[in-house]
Amino acid sequence: MKRLARCILKNKDWKIMLVRHKWKNIWTMPGWHIEDKENIYDAIKREIKEELWIDIKILWKKLWLEVDNVKEMPLPISIYKIDYINKKGKKEKRLEYIFLAKIKSDIIKTQIEEIEEYKWFESCEIESLENTFEQIKWLIKII
Repeated sequence: MKRLARCILKNKDWKIMLVRHKWKNIWTMPGWHIEDKENIYDAIKREIKEELWIDIKILWKKLWLEVDNVKEMPLPISIYKIDYINKKGKKEKRLEYIFLAKIKSDIIKTQIEEIEEYKWFESCEIESLENTFEQIKWLIKII
């Protein structure tokens, strides 16, 4: 099963970035494949760096564990499995880890091989988008 890391990416004005890849006219969250032996944290940071040339900070609530040798890690805000038909008509499954993150700088340069465009949206704009996925609309509602 393919594993993907994506993020709901916010800017300093708390607008949400969605991207449109060259191969599909759908607005989606930035991020993509987790490579073999790569953890989800390294994957999301690498993917965002490759696609948008920016660094991110993963947002999360800490439990504030005070235990020796225990380091808290940011949890994804959602993990879900998708069953779908790929471009070649084959059934596939993938597991997606969704993080909430903010950008560390405003300078963005897209990966021209993959990203057609990016856009900052208000939450209410995403809820009314026709060319996006329902899980994105649902996630935006809960954050």
